[in-house]
Amino acid sequence: MTSTPGVPGACFLCSGELRPYLKQVNDHISDENFDVWKCVGCGLGVTRNTPKDLSPYYQDYYGGRHGFTAKFRAGRRMSLVRKKMKIEGERSLLDVGCGEGTFLLAARKEGWTVAGTEMNPALSHALELEVFEDIEAFNGKRQFDCVTLWHSLEHMRDPMAVIRSVFPLLKRDGWLLAAVPDAEGWQARFSGQDWLHLDVPRHLYHFSRRSLRMLHEKCGFQVREELHQEFEYDVLGWSQSVLNKTFPTRNLFFRQLTGKAQGAKVWERTANWVAGPVVSLAALPATWIGTVFRQGGTLILASQKTRTEE
Repeated sequence: MTSTPGVPGACFLCSGELRPYLKQVNDHISDENFDVWKCVGCGLGVTRNTPKDLSPYYQDYYGGRHGFTAKFRAGRRMSLVRKKMKIEGERSLLDVGCGEGTFLLAARKEGWTVAGTEMNPALSHALELEVFEDIEAFNGKRQFDCVTLWHSLEHMRDPMAVIRSVFPLLKRDGWLLAAVPDAEGWQARFSGQDWLHLDVPRHLYHFSRRSLRMLHEKCGFQVREELHQEFEYDVLGWSQSVLNKTFPTRNLFFRQLTGKAQGAKVWERTANWVAGPVVSLAALPATWIGTVFRQGGTLILASQKTRTEE
């Protein structure tokens, strides 16, 4: 049985004790505050006191969220998929939590048969992509060569149920690629409650390297490789978190980049627009060093289906 965010209990992964970790983390969309508790065993973080209905917290969340980096991001992720999937002929891919469908478009352009899931599939449907609201729509109907979860697992109410449901959807020796913010990397530790990638309450869970590996292995996957960077996530994670410590309006530079900076005062918008690029440039060495020492702002696990279903 999985513990629910907001309900006291043991860690659903290792049964370790959950203790208070970060208090009064502000959500820039609702301006509400939430706490994060952390497992003493595996390091998994859990957002507390989350509402049953999270849909209001996704208001204005979709559409241009990744700005001008969207195509670059999709291309980089496709490079990783190609590196793992050395197969000829027909290839199929499922993207769980596909957002606006940018990655699926990139895969389809390279000849993949693609499908996705997204709780708000309207944007993907507009691009004529096969996207359903829930992964259950695929159960028992088809299998894929590769399943991806690009920064979607941390949004899931029951991450273990999601990874378990992925297992039968993969062909034998199929690959699972999952990317999450690294909640125990140097960036997260430095930033504390000002870290851009906490993104409460939409991020219900905050994965460490230990907890993400444990989740994959408990669900029957063998972890083959770890990566510790997604360039624009890591650079902006550093710069916006520093700006959060400096200015009163949270995530303002990020919102400016995505065209969603309404409401902030003129002086603060100007200051962020000037300081943001400078701090981002200064963040490049920190991003590189964090990657080298496996302490980046992002964690990607490439895992393989290695056993038959029980």
